[in-house]
Amino acid sequence: MKRGSKSWAPWLALAVLGSSAGLASAQSNVTIFGVLDVGVQRLKNGSKSLSMVSIDGMQTSRLGFRGTEDLGSGRSASFHLEGAIGPDVGSGGDWRRRATVSLSDKAAGEVRLGRDYTPTFWSISRFNAFGTNGVGAASNLVYGFDGVSGTSKTVVRSDNSVGYFLPGNLGGIYGQAMVAAGEGSTGKYVGGRLGYAAGAFDVAGAWSETSNTAANAKFKVSNLGASYTVDAFKLMGLYHVSKQTTREQTNWVLGGNYTQGAHVLRFSHVRSKNSDSANGSDYSGKLLALGYVNNLSKRSSIYATASRVQNSATGKFLIPGGSAVLAGQSSTGTELGIYHSF
Repeated sequence: MKRGSKSWAPWLALAVLGSSAGLASAQSNVTIFGVLDVGVQRLKNGSKSLSMVSIDGMQTSRLGFRGTEDLGSGRSASFHLEGAIGPDVGSGGDWRRRATVSLSDKAAGEVRLGRDYTPTFWSISRFNAFGTNGVGAASNLVYGFDGVSGTSKTVVRSDNSVGYFLPGNLGGIYGQAMVAAGEGSTGKYVGGRLGYAAGAFDVAGAWSETSNTAANAKFKVSNLGASYTVDAFKLMGLYHVSKQTTREQTNWVLGGNYTQGAHVLRFSHVRSKNSDSANGSDYSGKLLALGYVNNLSKRSSIYATASRVQNSATGKFLIPGGSAVLAGQSSTGTELGIYHSF
């Protein structure tokens, strides 16, 4: 056995050296990117008001690194590291937004591993005039139950995921599938998304199921979204359902934007209904949001948004960031901010 090990030693050494030389000569096209989004915000939840310097009114402030290496024959290897930062207080320094490595083939698609966005999240973001940021975001009511992303750890992203993305040459068809091991407290996850985008039209459906270990029950999500562009108008709609045991939340979102040169007007109307068949506690809430964006350049903008959440007699939906509301109370928010990307 020792003789065999010695006879293979030179070949192993050559292999290691050859591998090292190949790695040393390989070059990735690396990009540093980020967003800084800071503003001032005033919230009124019930009778309590709060004024503050806020962040992320248009997009989440972030810092990231991404790179791609061309492997030839239409194949490539990529990495993506992205972390949230708090420019109001100078916080940040992790990669919780996304941390993935992937292999892609122009004909076969992409396989991606790591912490990544779930398929059902993309419809909430893609078919909402305010994305998932700020006082006007539909996610303030849509996320999980009562607009809370912590309902399940896979409402927005999943740890330990393996994802597959369709190639981009399928005539407008796009989609992804994701599975995640049930490691730690995240829970086992499986989900998928399939859409079609061509010209002015875009439509996608998605679903997911998480074995939510914290509640020892399956958290299920399904949604269908679409958008249509007519000249300067873009209209968006989303139907989204979250379920777990006896609880169910149904959401309808209708919104859009009107673009005239550097000026963008945005609006969104969201309705949410929450029910629990175990105790008969049904309630609802609705959000109306209006916003304006002035694009100073391709990378810099100023924006203003105002929104209001109105609850049914037993509803407690709100715009996050302030105090809780009592049943039936309203929640309002206004913000002015500056956005810059690099």
